[in-house]
Amino acid sequence: MAEASLADMTAAASAADGPVFVPPTSPRLGGVDPLGLRQTNFDLMDQVLPGLNNVARHVRPFVIVAWAWRRARQLAEKQEAADIKVDLLLDFVDRIEVIYSWSQFLLDTNADLPGRQVLGPLLRETSYQFSGPAWKKRREERRYSTAFTAPVNYGPGLKSLGWVEQHPVHLGILVPTAAASPALDAFEALIADRLDHPAFSSLGSVSVSSDEAMDWAAAWSFGTVTDPEKKAAASMLFGPSAPTVRKNGGGLMLEAVANAASTEVDRIRGTMAGAPSAFNPTSGLEETMTRWRQLQVRQLFRLTLETLFAWILRQLDDRSKTTEELVAAFLEEAGIGPARNTAETWLEAGHLSGVGPTGLMNRITEVLADASRAGLAAVIVDGLAFSIANAPIAGEHFDRQDRLPLFRAKREAAAWEDAPGKEFARHVLETWVLAQHVYWSVGRGLADARARGRFILRLKVVMDEGGWTLAPGVSSVFIPRPTPDRLQTALSLATECDLL
Repeated sequence: MAEASLADMTAAASAADGPVFVPPTSPRLGGVDPLGLRQTNFDLMDQVLPGLNNVARHVRPFVIVAWAWRRARQLAEKQEAADIKVDLLLDFVDRIEVIYSWSQFLLDTNADLPGRQVLGPLLRETSYQFSGPAWKKRREERRYSTAFTAPVNYGPGLKSLGWVEQHPVHLGILVPTAAASPALDAFEALIADRLDHPAFSSLGSVSVSSDEAMDWAAAWSFGTVTDPEKKAAASMLFGPSAPTVRKNGGGLMLEAVANAASTEVDRIRGTMAGAPSAFNPTSGLEETMTRWRQLQVRQLFRLTLETLFAWILRQLDDRSKTTEELVAAFLEEAGIGPARNTAETWLEAGHLSGVGPTGLMNRITEVLADASRAGLAAVIVDGLAFSIANAPIAGEHFDRQDRLPLFRAKREAAAWEDAPGKEFARHVLETWVLAQHVYWSVGRGLADARARGRFILRLKVVMDEGGWTLAPGVSSVFIPRPTPDRLQTALSLATECDLL
């Protein structure tokens, strides 16, 4: 039974003549952004590597979708029908995507493609009919989740990189760009042996066997990307077709790879972020390097506060605690005297001159991975000290006060610098972490209920008579991780394009 939206419940209450029994609500636990800080990280990523995401790491899926749209249009034109429904073209594109994914998972069950779990049952079939209710349901399930064209997968990059553009009249149709044509021609030559099969030569209902899918798998795998595909992808990624911001971001990355003599993502991330790295980019890339470092400092700030939130959850595992108890426990674990040390003293970052933002994130991640989490409070203090010391004086145009921009944190830290350390620690716990969490959890929960009737319990801590306590059903185990910054995607695409 579908969950009722807030509007439905309001309407039912207004129409009721008296009290009634209502079905129990079964909220789902969830939430990957407990403090509401993630969007600012994404906005900063757009200042260096726009148009990319953390999923679309391979060239071939871009080509598959662009080619499928071109082929669908060609087949529709051959039919000479007065009116070809858009959904028939979408059906063809969905079919090609699924056949491609099916074949690749048959070839390698760990293939780096979206949809392994959704297509799992298909791997056990000897054949599949691409029509009827089951196919319709599979298409609907994939559309906004595991389809290549979904917003969370290759969908945004298809347009932002320049593989396809929207049809000017029929908005549901995508049209391959002229820049993509040489790549699509080369790809079509690669799969010429199967183009007469109904799966590739007709619209509407077709059947494909698992043996056929397996026979086709190797020829169009990731490892067979042709030179024209590589050339087109390289141009769109960091070449003449790319916007200046992404071109500069790619240039900085490629120079960092050369400087480090490595393509290992953590090493390149740190090299691009500057000190303590000795890497100096060529003239014209200094601002890009500054932007990348600002992103990494913000990444550190978010990870630090979420780690403090994880520390709080652990403290509440056995019983409720007041804010005063949490502050005292944190300062004791961090080795900070609550009375004699001012906020300025324990935020002093001089001892961190030999480490950068990526190095500190690695330290935090290592401590979180240790079951004992020994030294966690100390690395949290280091993360806060470094972030505030390296915070910008002013905000960006996309900064919002309720997302706790770093310049605001720096300003507030300065206002507390002469206060006892415990007072500033209380401000951090109450305002930057607990209040931030309650604000975003409740706001998003209400938005979900109003818009889609989804009841997701994002709130992990609540107040009771004993102080802060875990919300019902919530585990104290929370392992925060840095927000992926698209660098792995950029390195992967550049490698497949022979830029590395």
